[in-house]
Amino acid sequence: MNATFPPKLAKHLAKSVRASRRCYRTRLERCQEKFSEKAVHKLRTETRRILALLSVIEALHFDGTLKKLRKTFKKRLDCFDDLRDTHVQLVFLKPLWSKFPEACDLKKHLCKCEKQLVAKLSREIQTAKSGKLNRGLKEIEKALRQCAKKPPSGRSNAVALTLLGGAFRRVLALRRHIQRDQPKTIHRMRVAFKRFRYTAELLQPFLPRVTPSRLARMKDFQAAAGDIQDVAVLLARLEKDINNGDLEPACVRTLRTELLRHEHNSINAFMERIDELRDFEPEVPIALKPEPASQ
Repeated sequence: MNATFPPKLAKHLAKSVRASRRCYRTRLERCQEKFSEKAVHKLRTETRRILALLSVIEALHFDGTLKKLRKTFKKRLDCFDDLRDTHVQLVFLKPLWSKFPEACDLKKHLCKCEKQLVAKLSREIQTAKSGKLNRGLKEIEKALRQCAKKPPSGRSNAVALTLLGGAFRRVLALRRHIQRDQPKTIHRMRVAFKRFRYTAELLQPFLPRVTPSRLARMKDFQAAAGDIQDVAVLLARLEKDINNGDLEPACVRTLRTELLRHEHNSINAFMERIDELRDFEPEVPIALKPEPASQ
């Protein structure tokens, strides 16, 4: 472990690792017992939190390698992407089916895809194990607890603020690259903002300004950008399914027009509140440095 690792922060992170590895194991077991939309969502959320936790520890120059552990968790997260998108699309389109009866083929297609994905992933999740991942997290927890035994340094708050500042710089760098006609640029910033929010939640005990109400506003801001991404993914799916011959263009023509209108309005609404981003800036001025905009 890095010799300069603040003991108080190390103790907090050790507790966070312990709680996360236990929660992940529970979420995985429940998903294996009952493969439901709710169970999958909770497992994905916990996986994202672990990835954010590992990123914070890595940023503090943890001596052990976290690359393999992060890669495994990221792979497990990504395997649910298609199912998650299908669930979101079915929920989003539910109030629109009666308005666009000609899109019934799309509804049937989405339901068929959902059924196939559930069957495939429910089989795969049964073989997923948490033992190796749990051991890896235990090793990290042990190292953090060793560091926590050192004399207090009084640097925990400053280090936590530095970590949050780094995550915020990343968000601002991607904010500068946003283009209204390219929803993917908003999505990139949203992904960085989500990591920033998770970092704030994780380090909250050392950040007085990160109150529950502030975190709630962060979540709301993130959700506004998420709405844009959900529609963009659905539009991309329609185009792909039409090109693959799974859907006839006529059955989704009017629905597609409505979705494009919704996307346009959502982007405008989000861009009107984009300056709220500054409300979440850490309490000390951050000297911005050039950072790449790619993920």
